[in-house]
Amino acid sequence: MLITLLLSAALAFEATEALTDDLKDGGGIDVERPEAHGIINGEDATIDNYPMTGGLIFKGYIDMGSYGAGNMFTFMCSSTLIAPDVVILAAHCVDPDALTYGGMGTVSDIEYGWTRQADLTEWASDTPPSGWPADTAHAKAWVTHPSWDMNALQVGLHENFDVALVFLEEPLFDVPLGTLITEEESHQIALNNEVDVVGWGQQTATSGWDPPPAGTFALKQWGTSYIAQLDAAEYQVGRIESDVRKCHGDSGGPSFMEVDSSSRESMRLIGVTSHAYDNTDCSQTGGVDTRIDHYLDWIDAEMQARCADGTRSWCDQPGILAPPMGVSDSWAEVGTSDWEPKGGCSTLPVGAIGAWGLGLLGLIRRRRA
Repeated sequence: MLITLLLSAALAFEATEALTDDLKDGGGIDVERPEAHGIINGEDATIDNYPMTGGLIFKGYIDMGSYGAGNMFTFMCSSTLIAPDVVILAAHCVDPDALTYGGMGTVSDIEYGWTRQADLTEWASDTPPSGWPADTAHAKAWVTHPSWDMNALQVGLHENFDVALVFLEEPLFDVPLGTLITEEESHQIALNNEVDVVGWGQQTATSGWDPPPAGTFALKQWGTSYIAQLDAAEYQVGRIESDVRKCHGDSGGPSFMEVDSSSRESMRLIGVTSHAYDNTDCSQTGGVDTRIDHYLDWIDAEMQARCADGTRSWCDQPGILAPPMGVSDSWAEVGTSDWEPKGGCSTLPVGAIGAWGLGLLGLIRRRRA
């Protein structure tokens, strides 16, 4: 059975090096494009480039039975803030099965933190990090789409339900937000449309057993690509090797597209990185995004439900925030129609967890020997 890697830092080999037996704790938004590589064929980005994007950090205990067990404190996925207390990303980013070779082990004591720090290499090395990033916003809860199934993930373009939300303990009022594409705007998503992609993933494709070269992973990148194939629930970003493409660690990260709109902000979040397109992984062709517009009803319902049950820390506007329409530059009007944040072959298919799991087992064997 041929298995390749998901486009996820949780499935990236350099991230496995953070596993040890003893964890050492320790108008609109002006999006600046950097002058100056995550994203293959991309460019360096700073915290001010697409400031609504961030990295998800995982902390927990993984038990692989006879293969060993240990603590992990590592960068997992890329993601986007869409409300002061809500982050959107891929479901596999917060699915424990993605860390245990499709459910072969157990994960406990799970904590997630969200950071906008551009350099996350400390959380993707063989040395346990000293603690959380300084700007970490801790997660209170998270939810995946109810139809998401790690073991049923298909490559190509399918309906994989690979979308999730993370709810933060405290709202972030000083961070710009990503604006979700609306149902009325969704017809503008079309083949060959340009998209800007952002992520902390590999900058060079590697084989299933090789870690990315030093200095080419867990560093924020951006680039402009295009929609190469399009289906109802997913689309492919880039087609050929010279295109800007996503790789391991970019999972959950955004694709932004400009829309024709009367709102003050015309940039829309239209997708989150999900999986490899085929068994060549990210070495030859572009990966696949989950389409946001296909899941707007679920996203809105979950955001509202988590306000109703007390999970969320900010509920001035319980559901999806509408695109900003007026000229306000203050958070005082958030929750109205005029707002803007401050700043500007088996059950495991091709594209599923694959060699990450094998690499993890090998690492545990080495560390336990």
